[in-house]
Amino acid sequence: MITILNMLNVRAEERRAAIIFLMCALVVGNLVWLSMEPGLLALRSQLDKHEVELGREKMVQANHKEYKQKVAELNPKASVASGSEQAAKVLETLRREAGDNGITLTRNVLARSGTRKDNPFEEHKRNVTFETGLINLVKFLQDVAGKEDSMIRVSDYKISPTGDRRRVQVQMSFVASYPKPNFGEEKSKKKKKR
Repeated sequence: MITILNMLNVRAEERRAAIIFLMCALVVGNLVWLSMEPGLLALRSQLDKHEVELGREKMVQANHKEYKQKVAELNPKASVASGSEQAAKVLETLRREAGDNGITLTRNVLARSGTRKDNPFEEHKRNVTFETGLINLVKFLQDVAGKEDSMIRVSDYKISPTGDRRRVQVQMSFVASYPKPNFGEEKSKKKKKR
């Protein structure tokens, strides 16, 4: 330390005062630093909390957009077609699945469309008649039932053997159900009027 003071041209009588001044500056600097440090730590911890919260908020917003998109895809008001379009879709599905399984529909008639007022689904019924083997019949029914986007079921059937007893004569009634547009809104409007 004395060599540093000699290099700075501090005289011997001034050394004691310079050392005391440097020691006081060091003590005051440490006190100032210690008084500011808890505030810095609190600010840093608060900043970390806010960054975590911001990350969570961004994740929530991303999830919100994803869920909103899924709701829009599943919303019956947005995706419900008219009755004739739905009936045509049922017919096309049955024809496609029958053709894929080597079945020719000999009779395909629209039986009825509609439903009760309290039922949230609109139903379209088709009566079909065809001849086929037992294995093709089972594959056809599996394919119709295995469609994820389809709500087609068999409501009635009659199976009888043909004259040669190698094939079967099949009469089936298929019912396809589609969600009604604005089904829940009608009930909520009636409740509000009361």
